[in-house]
Amino acid sequence: MKRFFAIIILCCVMICPALALSGCSMSSTPNAISKNYENVAKGYALNRIKGGEGDSITFTFKSAKTFNVIVLKENSGNITNYELYANGEMLYKSDFIGKYKYCSHKTVTTDSITLKVVACDGEWSIKDFEAYNIGGTAQDDFQVTSYILVERAYTLNVTSAPQMSVSTEFNIFGSVYLDADGHLHLQDYLFDGQSVDGAAVLRKAIENIRKYNPAARITLTILGNLDFTGDGLDTQSRHSKAMGDNAQTLIQECLGIAQEYGFDGVSFDYEYPYTYKANKIYGNFLQKLKTAMGEGKRLSAAFSLWNLSIQGGFPIDKLDFLDSIELMAYDAFDERGNHASFYETCANALYKLKKRGVEISIVNLGLPFYSRPADGAAFWGDYASAADKLGVWGNSLELDVKIGDGEAYKATCYYNGVQMIYDKTCYALDTGAGGVMVWHYSCDTSDSELSLYRSINAAITSRK
Repeated sequence: MKRFFAIIILCCVMICPALALSGCSMSSTPNAISKNYENVAKGYALNRIKGGEGDSITFTFKSAKTFNVIVLKENSGNITNYELYANGEMLYKSDFIGKYKYCSHKTVTTDSITLKVVACDGEWSIKDFEAYNIGGTAQDDFQVTSYILVERAYTLNVTSAPQMSVSTEFNIFGSVYLDADGHLHLQDYLFDGQSVDGAAVLRKAIENIRKYNPAARITLTILGNLDFTGDGLDTQSRHSKAMGDNAQTLIQECLGIAQEYGFDGVSFDYEYPYTYKANKIYGNFLQKLKTAMGEGKRLSAAFSLWNLSIQGGFPIDKLDFLDSIELMAYDAFDERGNHASFYETCANALYKLKKRGVEISIVNLGLPFYSRPADGAAFWGDYASAADKLGVWGNSLELDVKIGDGEAYKATCYYNGVQMIYDKTCYALDTGAGGVMVWHYSCDTSDSELSLYRSINAAITSRK
């Protein structure tokens, strides 16, 4: 789940189309917004379009306007820290603008907005400015899906209730694994030095989730990345064997465990089929499983943008058999080394999926509650330990990074802080996405002011 572009060995049939799509990028506000809401900043005047560090630019309207979203576009991509002011007060702050930035904020009425560039890599140049007053996009079926480790769900208590209440669905993972023959296995656990049967842990985990969020759906994520039976296969081969030759066995096992434990659905986090044949087997299996599930049970799967945005990847027509797509919109490093920037893993990610014919209304946009270092090293820092340093506006910190037995070193690590999570959630709402997906529950802070779940909830409330 944490590897957006983890598989770098691609078969030839996938390489060329991937290169062909590399020039496909989003540059304008989606129709879901621009066709349904007026750009109230149209016809603005400005005092400059270029500048350097410390300089400001003021966008002046013909009359006072009311809005809760500002869209900024930059020609140079050099701005690295900026602030927006309305009526003499700071309204918004963030790091990068780049090709497109959707800045969601409290509703204001003003006749001008001032952009102050706090830091930049060189001369900056603003391309365009838009403003919208958006409401009513928070539909009742908007999903907040949270992945939660079974051992974390096993230890939930009353202090977890505030964060638990935001999610509409929990995907329990790390408990059940498939083998090449299509059989499922439950992992046992150690708590306080005592071994606890996997079935007992799973039942208690489900009980706790229902206790602290009775309305939420509970889905079982089935994994295939552990060799429980000594088959010696890699992850792709194990999945292909189970979902191909032994598909009927796996289908019956999935239906059986969902029925036995009372799951509302089944999900797969298959990282990741990288050949045309493996993707085809996977797609055909999901179709068969959904058909066998009938009414009342949901089927979902986690996907990287990589595997959905290229010809020869996962067959797009098979997505019709899924109730939701959990889009792994993270671990996708941009040119600055930021693994979950707004443009690349939100605006441009949803744009690319739509261009490929993916139905956006079933896509849950992935929100990372963790950081990655700019050099792409295998280090994941949880948000909870950094929340107080990031504050409301921050997204990056210098951390001590240590990989395995290597020496620790300083690296810039990129998070999605409170404002970024708010921006991405608002964008998902306003563009008609099915919801957002959190990876993962345990990484949030218990600080109510800096909680990322609180930010998600605030965004949803703002759009009602």
